[in-house]
Amino acid sequence: MLYAHTALRGAATMKARTAKEMCNIAAVLPMERGLGMGMGMKTDSYTFQTGELFAKQDFFSLCSERLLAGGGELLKRTRTGELHWKRVSVYINDLDQVVLKMKSRRVAGTLTKKKKKILVEVYKDIPAWPERCLVEGAEERRYFGLKTVAGRVIQFECRNQQEFNVWTHGISRLLGVAKERRLKYFGVL
Repeated sequence: MLYAHTALRGAATMKARTAKEMCNIAAVLPMERGLGMGMGMKTDSYTFQTGELFAKQDFFSLCSERLLAGGGELLKRTRTGELHWKRVSVYINDLDQVVLKMKSRRVAGTLTKKKKKILVEVYKDIPAWPERCLVEGAEERRYFGLKTVAGRVIQFECRNQQEFNVWTHGISRLLGVAKERRLKYFGVL
């Protein structure tokens, strides 16, 4: 009987840990910054450590925000047309600005040269890059741009529509959350 009780307790612990670790990256979410989505939802909800309840669709969009904060490899096109692989992450900083962080890859896979840019807009209708039409799987690739405060548009390539949706919808959502926070707390866009 003792073993069964221990096994059940262990299974419950693993289940809770898996749900917690599924989206375990930096604190960029409203629930972790004291801006929860509200209490009292009765259906299709999840409870986190903070005790707040979130709708199922919000849960998945929050996880995509976590994915963006963790980062991913994207192909970046420079202003001169050169292509470089970058480790890209996007998050909301303490000033409620959406920040794009890019790390360059160097020899032997080391990461160096971090660049941070404040984002203001997402462009989802970037046409295919002419030099990429000959690459295998070119018809599946999607392109998007991120406009910075300085007015520059940084272009990236996604391998498929799903990756494109994660990045563009996720960044658009972060921009919306940051805008709401600035309006709420500072009265400024």
